[in-house]
Amino acid sequence: MFLFKSLSLYLLIDSNFYSKKGVLLKLSLSYFIACLLIVLIWAGSFIFIRIGLKDFPPITLAFLRFATASPLLLIFYLFNKNKDEKETHFNLKFIFLKLNVLALTGVSLLYIFQFYSLKFISASVGSIIINLTTIFMVLFSVLFLNEKLNKRKILGILIAFIGVSILVSNGWEKINFSSTQFLGCILMLGAALCWAIYSILTKKVLEFNSNLTITLITFLLGTAHLFPAAFILENPLKAIFKASKIGWLSVFYLGFLSSALAYFLWNKILIKSEVSKVGAILYIIPIPTIIFEYFLLREAVATITLIGAFLVIVGVYLTELA
Repeated sequence: MFLFKSLSLYLLIDSNFYSKKGVLLKLSLSYFIACLLIVLIWAGSFIFIRIGLKDFPPITLAFLRFATASPLLLIFYLFNKNKDEKETHFNLKFIFLKLNVLALTGVSLLYIFQFYSLKFISASVGSIIINLTTIFMVLFSVLFLNEKLNKRKILGILIAFIGVSILVSNGWEKINFSSTQFLGCILMLGAALCWAIYSILTKKVLEFNSNLTITLITFLLGTAHLFPAAFILENPLKAIFKASKIGWLSVFYLGFLSSALAYFLWNKILIKSEVSKVGAILYIIPIPTIIFEYFLLREAVATITLIGAFLVIVGVYLTELA
């Protein structure tokens, strides 16, 4: 119930649903469903990453994820390319500079950081720390997209930062910089920074280019980045031949749902909203992640984790009221 209320709040405060006079417009059911699907799918992805890492090394799992997602998205593209409202105009600079940066920040580097991180921290902690994406997005939006930062947004950011700092320091105990907990948190912060950069750049690129085409090319380039990294740094063939059925189920969940479907929906709503407001979706993800973690992984959630999660959610509430 809290998840639905949080999503409802997010939609109600989004500027797309208000006229200039502040009159509430009719909520878009498809927009709500897209947000809900993203929350549930990406919450589940933290669980399936943890499961998949039992059978596959991190970069190999990331490669298999996008090697699965890319053909699915290509098939969808071939059937729907004529329905695109925008054409994508390619040149060498566009492909090798802008799209490779999108692929690095939104696929390869992002998931190398995230998958290695989840070897050391729980799914719930990871899903909370990734919420710093929103803080990075707000700051980047102010710097590069001319979005405004007021006192309430600043307060929300600070409260959210306190919540995340509790998790990084394990309740503000003495920080052990050599601990796996600290390393996992730092890696997840790197993933959050990558995702924020990707979202900012994607919003700019999608102003004049097809969402479906850009998503497909980003996936293909990201897969191309991960392929040599997996073979140079890991032993993917050994893992592939020895993987269990549940390991392969994780690959297909991450590839089909968490990548192909969720990325397309994410880029779709980026077109319709302020970047900082879209980032608010990420704050809701820890709620179902904690539930999934308890029932699927049988991992109890520490009280300090719940406190950190609460502060993060309060932070986004204040930020989105601004």
